[in-house]
Amino acid sequence: MVILNDILNWTRSRPSWQRDTCRRLLQQENGLGEADYSELYELLKKDNGIQTDRAVASVPLANEHLPAEPTPGETVTLVSLRDLSHVNQISSDHKLVFSSDGITVIYGGNGTGKSGYARVMKRACRARDQSEPIHPDANDPSAARREPSATFDVEVSGRTEEIAWSRGATPPDRLSRISVFDSKCARAYITAEQDVAYLPYGLDILENLANEVVPRIEERLEAEIAEIDVDRTPFNHLLGETQVGEVIGKLSPESDADAITSLGTLTENEARRIVELEAALKQADPLAKAEELRRSAIRLSTYADKLSSPIVWVNDQAVEKLQRLDSERVAAEDVEKKAADALRAGEELLPGTGDQTWKNLFESAKRYFTEVAYPGEKFPASAEGKVCPLCQEELPDSANQRLKRFHEYIENDVARTADAARKKLEEARRKIETARLLVSPDEALTDELRELDDTVLKKVAEFQDELESRRTSMLESLKASDWTHISDLSESPRVYVRQLAAHQLKACRQLRRAADEDKRRNLEKELAELSARQRLATSLKAVTKLLERIKRKAALEICRKDLKTRPISNKSKELASVAVTDELRKALDKEFGTLGIGHIKTKLKERSARGKMLHQLLLDLPTTNKIDEILSEGEQRAIALGSFFAELALANHSCGIVFDDPVSSLDHKRRGKVAKRMVGEARSRQVIVFTHDVVFLEQLRTECERASIEPAITSLDRSGTSAGIVSPGLPWAHQTVGERIDALEKAQKHFEKLPWPVEPSAELAGEITRQYSLLRATIERVVQDQLLNGTVQRYRDYIDVRRLSKVVGLRQAEVDELFRLNQRCHDVVEAHDPASAKDEPPPTPDELKQDIADLRALVEAVRARRKAAQGTA
Repeated sequence: MVILNDILNWTRSRPSWQRDTCRRLLQQENGLGEADYSELYELLKKDNGIQTDRAVASVPLANEHLPAEPTPGETVTLVSLRDLSHVNQISSDHKLVFSSDGITVIYGGNGTGKSGYARVMKRACRARDQSEPIHPDANDPSAARREPSATFDVEVSGRTEEIAWSRGATPPDRLSRISVFDSKCARAYITAEQDVAYLPYGLDILENLANEVVPRIEERLEAEIAEIDVDRTPFNHLLGETQVGEVIGKLSPESDADAITSLGTLTENEARRIVELEAALKQADPLAKAEELRRSAIRLSTYADKLSSPIVWVNDQAVEKLQRLDSERVAAEDVEKKAADALRAGEELLPGTGDQTWKNLFESAKRYFTEVAYPGEKFPASAEGKVCPLCQEELPDSANQRLKRFHEYIENDVARTADAARKKLEEARRKIETARLLVSPDEALTDELRELDDTVLKKVAEFQDELESRRTSMLESLKASDWTHISDLSESPRVYVRQLAAHQLKACRQLRRAADEDKRRNLEKELAELSARQRLATSLKAVTKLLERIKRKAALEICRKDLKTRPISNKSKELASVAVTDELRKALDKEFGTLGIGHIKTKLKERSARGKMLHQLLLDLPTTNKIDEILSEGEQRAIALGSFFAELALANHSCGIVFDDPVSSLDHKRRGKVAKRMVGEARSRQVIVFTHDVVFLEQLRTECERASIEPAITSLDRSGTSAGIVSPGLPWAHQTVGERIDALEKAQKHFEKLPWPVEPSAELAGEITRQYSLLRATIERVVQDQLLNGTVQRYRDYIDVRRLSKVVGLRQAEVDELFRLNQRCHDVVEAHDPASAKDEPPPTPDELKQDIADLRALVEAVRARRKAAQGTA
């Protein structure tokens, strides 16, 4: 279809949501539903950069959705449709066969699978109507996730090809060259000038886009925009000559949300600054207050220095020093002990010799000797005549030698080193033990600190406890020479006190500036800015929500540019002007006449637009506001059929065409005209008709008989849960007398092959009774088609008087035979409730065979007499 290709090319320059809309309008014959409009509205917003919660993806109109243009001179016809898999309940082992020329009629009642076959053909041939889904067998849960598929055999210019189709794949181009009729082939609509215009196939896509879809989408857009509250009145308290006031006053879609959030977020220092500024600016005598704060700062600074003094006695360096002195003492005493052990080696000495107590005794004896007993003499005595200062007796040589050894030991460096280490450690211990670690402030300073920051007092108290705890742990560790249990010591609160001092000093300077008129104005301005930010902070969430709404409303308003219908309407008029020709007008008039709506005339209307001459095809009808008030549903369907045939007549191909229940909404008179037109078209191309309409089926057969065209007729049926069972020929109700008798004889042979019991089962009895029911129906058809020569037929709306010429009359014997056979059937079938006493067995297969043979003989006798009568005429 040329128009559809032109529309496709035009959509490539349109927003993606409109391209998706065109696809939906092409595929959904009955129009779009609420779900479609909801999704398209979401796509419109996505096209304009608006985030949405729904995950909807655009599927633009593409080549794969349109019927492919046939190559000039190329003919594509359908040969068969087979191997259906997971298509409703249609069995996969059935096959629809189509006549390559002439007309193929597929008849099926409700539930026989006709719709399943037709939907597959529509989908595969890219028919406009894609709204009816193709589902697997709903009664088979395991089939729910399986893909419906089928195989087509086609003939392309004399060559046979096999084409696989599946629901999820792009329909093959070959199949799309088969034209499928649907009610959207054309339509009539009311123009702005109150004319009734004819719209060629495909242009309804653009008309619906401009006149139905865009207005519906626009309604949704305007409704959402109207619901967005962007009233700024609740935030008037933020306005003013501040940065906040300027930002709120100029709030717009371009406003930076992060910058506003930053502006409305105050630090702790900024919050304190507000309090400081308010306090400074409220002072009646700022200079006096400033002096008071200066003195407070001095007191705090002095106290901060006091907090530093005690730390030197118990800080980590002091602990390390004490631990080092203890280690040096232990090492010196170890060396000293080893020397004492060496002193005692070789002889038996009194216990404790060489220990500290002994050393003290020896030193005392030495002083007594050199200072009292023998002043100026060297100890121990080297000359004879000197006595021991302790026992005051002369010492033997061995004792003198021992005394000399003792003196050397005492004078040794190891002993002095150990002694020095003990002295240094003891001095350090004493200093730590007597160190003043008090850091608690006096009462006045306590009150001052409590007023400024009560947490500092708590820190000081905790620090005081830690100082004492640290000293105790140091002394205990020294006593045990175990340094693994030193208590923790936090940071001195000195830094916090100094911060308070700095704060007081800063406030002092602030008050001095407040006393200066020029500097005071700067402080007032700073306070105004901080106060405005503080007010913004309390409304920040509401302001950011307002900004979000402002931005969303602006983004939605941008969507309006995609809702202008003029470009769409102009394109529709342009394409219509190209498609609407006098040749088309004449073809339409011809088709309308053929289909019984010749009273609807067409006329071309020209008009100039932007320098171009545009054509419009109008229907010569009275105008009103609603098309349904002008044209009946049947007339609109007839217009659609006429349009399909008219545009087909102007196409440059002879590919096959398919109709699915084409006469819905048509009265019986127009159905006959449609049947005649279809049979006429079958002279030049393949025609396939799906129908469930018995009357229309008979009308098609009648027109085929008149045109000497033998239709290929297939019946569809179902058995149990299996549908789509294909049977060549007509269903029983439409079979000829000969076909019925043949079918009865086949059924009888089946019974004949069975071992027929004397007393058949209820199932066998029912089966043979069913055959007698069919035999009775065949007798009635013999009366209609053979005895009366089809002059009067059911499903036909007229009596064919001309056929009376071949009615040869009846002989009494034939009438009697007909009555006998009819009564025979009447006695067997269960059309009436039989007497319970009757209880006769059903006829045997031999009896059925004879009754069928008798009916055949009667028919052949009538046919022979008619043939003889024609030969003598």
